[in-house]
Amino acid sequence: MNLILVHSVSKFHRSLEIAKTIVGDQIQVLHQKKPLKSFFFQLLLYGYQTVMNKEVSIQQATPNYDAYSDIYIISPVWAGRLNAYMRQFLKEHPFVNKKVHIIASCDGGYEKYFDSFEGFLDSSNKIVEKTVYVKGVKQG
Repeated sequence: MNLILVHSVSKFHRSLEIAKTIVGDQIQVLHQKKPLKSFFFQLLLYGYQTVMNKEVSIQQATPNYDAYSDIYIISPVWAGRLNAYMRQFLKEHPFVNKKVHIIASCDGGYEKYFDSFEGFLDSSNKIVEKTVYVKGVKQG
């Protein structure tokens, strides 16, 4: 059984659209406060929080990982890396011994995205997929 962890705040909600193509239960990683509407201010604030490894507040979810063999992590790339909100979720809700599918959505600049998961996934997990969608189009 699949568990899909998804975060998306852009006006296009590309990560959510990708998540809809996967069969399984879904947990949406949500901001504690209402997300900024301005794309420009999202870039500034959320990019800063991501680059500076700032703690952020997320709405609480209680995943029961025991029920799942595969975990899909679907989120936008911010400042070339794992965004602050998905990072916070993974810190607060670690899991072990799962097959992990990492799926990124972005407009470009994702070269170091997969490396940025270092330290946020337990070494017992096996990464079985690394996929990137640029402007909604699956790459290679």
